[in-house]
Amino acid sequence: MAVRSFLSALLTLVAMAAAVLAVPSLWLDLRIVDQQGFVSMVAPMAENPEVQEYLADEIAAQATARTDIPIAAPLVRPLAEKYTESEQFRLDFADVAGQQHAFLFTEPAPGTDPSVMQLDISGMINRALGLAGTPNAITEPVVVDLTTGASGLEAGSYARAGEQITLLARVSAAVAVIAGLAALVFARRRSTVFAWLGLGVVIAGASTWLIGLFFADRAKQEVAGAESSGRKVAGLIIDGMYDDLTRVAVVVGGAGVAMFVVGVLARLITAGRR
Repeated sequence: MAVRSFLSALLTLVAMAAAVLAVPSLWLDLRIVDQQGFVSMVAPMAENPEVQEYLADEIAAQATARTDIPIAAPLVRPLAEKYTESEQFRLDFADVAGQQHAFLFTEPAPGTDPSVMQLDISGMINRALGLAGTPNAITEPVVVDLTTGASGLEAGSYARAGEQITLLARVSAAVAVIAGLAALVFARRRSTVFAWLGLGVVIAGASTWLIGLFFADRAKQEVAGAESSGRKVAGLIIDGMYDDLTRVAVVVGGAGVAMFVVGVLARLITAGRR
């Protein structure tokens, strides 16, 4: 019996520790490292007025500078604004988000400047001009610099870290589940072990929130070198990611509280029958 209790306690501690690692690493893997997960998370930012204004300004400025279409600059801006309020813009914004992700998580091609994040908005410009019935006049990529070399970000800077996060997420999640189930199998009082596992999940949720708070602040420091509007948009995206992580942390923490309460109640009920 002493051996079973020891094994159960040890496995419970292992499961709790693994859960603390698994929750934030799984979120990072599914919502940051995975490109589709990242795009789906930041795509709703296309509806943010500040994001729309920033890209409308960029589209108008680039269209005016790069085309010989006889449309005065003051008329281009309303077209760009109308475009940013359209459903097509939301689709294009998702593409831009994918470009940002590729910059950070893909090794740069030879000959490119790894210190500057550039976004190709030629498609956006053509679709904005198309609202006036103007034929697409942009045939070459139109890129804007979202960061400068002073930002600290470089192309592919998170490629290796992404691979490590994916591995950590899968291993820690597997360990947490297997160790938790094994702890319940060996336990003499499964309700007590279940309560402890719930406490571990609560700690995992709380630590995830704290980790998100730390990295959100760090990410904003890394984009501090961007020009004013670009920095504001990057900050909005970072805030959106932090909000998503916070929701996950709250759900996980709530699940842990429920597990803890169920475990305690079950322990009280079974103890009262003796």
